[in-house]
Amino acid sequence: MVHLHLAYTSKINPTGATPVLNESQVWAGLQRKIRFAQEFVPVIESCNVLEEKDGIVTREVKFKPGAGPKNQAKEVVRSYWPSWVDFEQEDGSHVRNLISNGSSGGLDDLHMTYAFEFIFPHIQEGSPEAEKELQKVKSLSKQAVESSIDAIRQMVIDGRIKQ
Repeated sequence: MVHLHLAYTSKINPTGATPVLNESQVWAGLQRKIRFAQEFVPVIESCNVLEEKDGIVTREVKFKPGAGPKNQAKEVVRSYWPSWVDFEQEDGSHVRNLISNGSSGGLDDLHMTYAFEFIFPHIQEGSPEAEKELQKVKSLSKQAVESSIDAIRQMVIDGRIKQ
């Protein structure tokens, strides 16, 4: 069994990005991402909310064939305003989407980090297959963070996210 742990961080408002996003807009984007993951992460094909109770969402996401770390995942999603959203999968895998401030505290120092713990029960530790999955997940993590920020920015532009 292989446990892969990694994280990727990107600036939400790099130099020249418009519009400049604030924490409330990013948070609203993450809340939309819970229900419409395919709008934010290109490797996700569909997202179906199964239950929503007491602020906890249970959903099933399907990944595009061969694109995700698995074919599908059932997740329990919890939000922790204003800092992170936690996605817990049935197999024990976790993904956490974090909004954080840099040392200046300004909007130009706002960051998004995705932290991943993926469990692959059928892969042997140290095997070539484990290394292949690690490289795939590294690439997916960068893509997931940056595409999510881009999607949120576009949704602010087109009015799907207000504030």
